[in-house]
Amino acid sequence: MWSLRATLNEGRRCLFGPRAERRFARRASAELLELYNQKRHEHPEMSGRALYLEIVAQRLGPQAGRAGELVRRAEESFTDWPVDRNLQFRHVVHYLVFHEYTLLDPARRGTMTNMGTVVAKIIPAHI
Repeated sequence: MWSLRATLNEGRRCLFGPRAERRFARRASAELLELYNQKRHEHPEMSGRALYLEIVAQRLGPQAGRAGELVRRAEESFTDWPVDRNLQFRHVVHYLVFHEYTLLDPARRGTMTNMGTVVAKIIPAHI
């Protein structure tokens, strides 16, 4: 049986959850776009998957070794379905934002917001 506290917390999550999710997605997207611009400035010859790996590795800090896995998962999630397409930075950001947000609370099963919509407002499609 649920306690009163658990019931209130769930209600608060339903009420404020989407706003917090959008705020998180906006902030993380802006930070990743800043990293993208920094890396492009430092390494103008670098592009595509190699650039994305560098950005994700820097974002992960001590867990930089997982960058390849996360970029691969983004690729699997966004390039095969519903149509075949090339991996874009927007796909990597979308995957990483969702991944990071769900790690904040292991009990969280997903999001109430389409974080891809938020990411698309910040990350240009052409990069």
